Amino acid sequence: MPQTTPALRLTNLLLTPGTRTRRDPDAVFDRIVARASRGRMPLRAEYAADLDHLRLALRAFAGFPGLSPLGWMAGQGMVESRVRNRVVVGDLRARHPRIADEPVDAPVFVVGMPRTGTTLTYNILSRSPAHRGPKLWEMTHLGLAVDDGAEAALIRRTRKKYAMVSRLSPTWDTIHPLYAEVEEEDTFIRAHSELHASAVPMPDYLERLRTFDHRPDYRFLRDTLQVLSYGRPARRWVLKHPANLFHMTEIRDVFPDARFVWTHRAPEVALASLCSLAESSQRLHRYEDAVDLAQIGRDWLSIMSDGVARALVERAELGPDRVLDLPYGRLTDDPGTALPELFGRLGARWGAADDANLAIARAAPGQRAPHQYSLERFGLSHAEVHAAFADYLALLPALPR
Repeated sequence: MPQTTPALRLTNLLLTPGTRTRRDPDAVFDRIVARASRGRMPLRAEYAADLDHLRLALRAFAGFPGLSPLGWMAGQGMVESRVRNRVVVGDLRARHPRIADEPVDAPVFVVGMPRTGTTLTYNILSRSPAHRGPKLWEMTHLGLAVDDGAEAALIRRTRKKYAMVSRLSPTWDTIHPLYAEVEEEDTFIRAHSELHASAVPMPDYLERLRTFDHRPDYRFLRDTLQVLSYGRPARRWVLKHPANLFHMTEIRDVFPDARFVWTHRAPEVALASLCSLAESSQRLHRYEDAVDLAQIGRDWLSIMSDGVARALVERAELGPDRVLDLPYGRLTDDPGTALPELFGRLGARWGAADDANLAIARAAPGQRAPHQYSLERFGLSHAEVHAAFADYLALLPALPR
């Protein structure tokens, strides 16, 4: 793993004066809310109450001794984007009441740990002509439908915003490249995710999430999808984010006809990949000597094994008609059979456009460097991972081949 880049060191030097605000993260949070609310309708009570949990995340950024100046700026940006989304969506729904009439019927949530085939599955499902997923530029600049020229301008602005990540991290494009004009994970809409802790330790925030009612966050996701549907062609929504796996019953309570596609693979592969992503994230947010690889391993073994254990309980409650299994081996060995079958189980039609999308997706991995990762780098052994995921491993042999 390359060390901190000269561009990153220079960026931190230039941003150092702005770190004085870390002394009072609550005041920073209040200013963020006030700035986002200026000129818009007052924030809805439910949205405001749900957002207040983000104070804990901002406090975690501010209180971590190894946080870099870029890390503080990024933490504020993460919080501000989610506050702004809440304000914008509330304002639009107040000004355009008919948005609330937009249907969000039978959405599909692609769930599963990283490196289990979620991206391939999501891309094929969301790009089918009758489907759609939220695009990065749409989630970055939430609003009503715009003309082609305005859309192109928003895509350029989004591309410029996320280009900094590629310049400052030599590994990010290999792990999770960000493209403004394509579908991305719904975490860019919602406020809360266990994956926020990939940047800095957030024990208080993670503990809150364990007992937190996620339904308001998913109701906001539904409200946002209605905004993104308004004035646009009606299509079936497809969503993706790894942490959605931990909250399937809460998603079901908000989207009663939701379906889940759970992709499966050996957990040691998924965990090693996630630890590698966390390392890259931490090298962007922390000073070099604050990155503890063994701590990353311990933290994410706990987060993911606990989350998957909860998902197994929810899976049993939801039943096989609601949770559709897609083993990684079946997906990668014969996607031309596995994916059309999945479409059929979802009540969707596979056609020529889907054949073309699959051909493009299968060619894409060869166009960039492979993502290299291992458990051992993060102080983990296969034996302890197998012990932590024992119940999940017991499920895998029973899945369809």
